[in-house]
Amino acid sequence: MKLVIFGCGNIANRIAKSCELIKQIELFGFASKNIEKAKEYADRYNVQHYGNYDDFLNDENVDAIYIATYNQSHYELIRKCIEKKKHVICEKPILFSIKENSELFELSRKNNVLLMEALKSVFLPLNIKIKELIDNKTVGEIKEIYASFMRAGHHPENHWINELGAGGALKDLGSYCIGTMNFLMDEQAEIINIETDETDQKADTTAYVNLKYGNVQGKAAVSNSIDGDCFLHITGSKGQIHADNFWKSGTGYYIVEEKRYEIDEELISDFYYELKHFSDLIDNGIIESDVMSQKASENILRITDYRKENRL
Repeated sequence: MKLVIFGCGNIANRIAKSCELIKQIELFGFASKNIEKAKEYADRYNVQHYGNYDDFLNDENVDAIYIATYNQSHYELIRKCIEKKKHVICEKPILFSIKENSELFELSRKNNVLLMEALKSVFLPLNIKIKELIDNKTVGEIKEIYASFMRAGHHPENHWINELGAGGALKDLGSYCIGTMNFLMDEQAEIINIETDETDQKADTTAYVNLKYGNVQGKAAVSNSIDGDCFLHITGSKGQIHADNFWKSGTGYYIVEEKRYEIDEELISDFYYELKHFSDLIDNGIIESDVMSQKASENILRITDYRKENRL
């Protein structure tokens, strides 16, 4: 499978390094509106580059596209890729609304191509192990699941992520928290309350989310303006499970009856597992992931496509 990366921010280099570790993937090129940046990356990996996305879409040699551009561009780029019969893996948040999500997944089925949101956390061996611990009731009946991703300074004040309509912290960082909790609970969440600091001029930089997964309390805290916790913590009737930096880690621990057990899972790279899953699906002619399906992306959007009813 020949794959092209759209977008040449810092994440593109990490994606490319993971592509090199997967035998089914041949990294074919980079595209960016900044052609100098595209050339820099292409030279690094000895592949092609363009300053125009359409040039790669019109290339019959290209099988798949990894979209790693700014959030507002996702809808139009996904649509173009699908119409050109290219398989698509798109960085989170895949889209801005359930309506857009439904439309493009339906279009992918009509064109017999795979569309998948790139939510790397749900493919990590760490979180697959944690789900196994939950399903096996290793720490008893789950009472609460809490995910936090709070870090200041990751985006400068003038970054597009802070623009109204660009997504803000809830859609961006919140996708990891909400998507991972949804995966682990394997149930659609009920929204109890969401508070954000969104204004009429600016996207949210901080959000606090309260959910219910059946009888399980779900909580998330996300911020790109406050330094705070970055972990996943699950409380059960017999113990607890904990993992720091759960979206890019292989380690954690669980405690049962005051005895601590270490979790140490394989971590080839944080992007490796989502890309391996994507390429395996294509190899097997499958056009919808059983992990990041249309419904999985939709269930994230039900929470992150939040409007400003409750501001901090």
